[in-house]
Amino acid sequence: MVAYELRVRRGYDISCICIDKEGSIVRHASGRNSGVIHSGIHSKPDTLKARLCVRGNRLMYRLCDTLEVPYRRGGMLIVGDDNSRVEELERRARANGVEYHILFKDRIKALEPYVKATQGLYIPSAGVTDPYRLAYTLYDGSVAAGVKYALNSKVEGIEFLYDRFRLITNNSNHNHIDARIVINSAGAYSDEIATLVGLKKYRIHPCLGEYYIVRDKPHLVNSLIYPLPTFDYRGLGIHITKRLDGTISIGPNAVYLRSKEEQHTSSSEEFYTQASMLIDGLEEDDLIYGYSGVRARLVGEYSKEEPDFIIEEYPYNFIHLIGIESPGFTSSPAIAEYVADMLKDRL
Repeated sequence: MVAYELRVRRGYDISCICIDKEGSIVRHASGRNSGVIHSGIHSKPDTLKARLCVRGNRLMYRLCDTLEVPYRRGGMLIVGDDNSRVEELERRARANGVEYHILFKDRIKALEPYVKATQGLYIPSAGVTDPYRLAYTLYDGSVAAGVKYALNSKVEGIEFLYDRFRLITNNSNHNHIDARIVINSAGAYSDEIATLVGLKKYRIHPCLGEYYIVRDKPHLVNSLIYPLPTFDYRGLGIHITKRLDGTISIGPNAVYLRSKEEQHTSSSEEFYTQASMLIDGLEEDDLIYGYSGVRARLVGEYSKEEPDFIIEEYPYNFIHLIGIESPGFTSSPAIAEYVADMLKDRL
């Protein structure tokens, strides 16, 4: 998204290369998320997360229209009976400038007939798109504009030259890449890249999010159904998404891993239990394992903190994007805009 913003949208005449340790793009959290276009109602006010999510929501729809990437702007329904959490969401919505409506049973049933709820918040600006299709459309557009991609190229070292950085990779075809400006957008590995240039104060706590898919029951959900958030380490909680292809996904959970490469598969029990609290008509046998991704989370398990996105320059001309978890996908065009604005006088 940053490469597309710099080279395509703004048209800077620069040499630009994207480096990825994998053999293809979006193999991790960028492609392994729900594709939800968030509104910003969940984000803590006066944070980068809130500002960039609200801005990203508008930019994402505009970008999808421009690139002819399909989406559905069906709104989000957040249900639950805890009045204190409802009031906190309302406070955040007002502070962040997010439109919302309080609904009761009849209006809820009109939107989502199978929902188990007597009250809820409806947020019309939320929607869903296909993160894979969007990413590959951005990839095609950036390649056409001259952006290069160095795949299978894990950055193993960074050297400081007189007026640039030298990135050392494990790929003999791209053994070293020299650059005046570097954007560290390495997701769960962003803290490790930061450490290579001496920025050691951030640590990513890898937190797995898994999704189950509901078989053959597309009628159960029309759009997006979320529980009230707990405002803690669990994130937004296991929710239900009607995807663009008509299938329904349930997730993600929040499983803290001992390492970023640890393998883990959760049973369907937790997903069925949580989803059954939100909707009728679901059986545990309806669920099949879908996919998973690792969040780049800046706090550990049981934390009560709500960490913000980190967008920090250190040293000069080396910009770090750290802790870009949900709503990072929604925020991505606004993050790219933010980074481009940081660099505009240099480019």
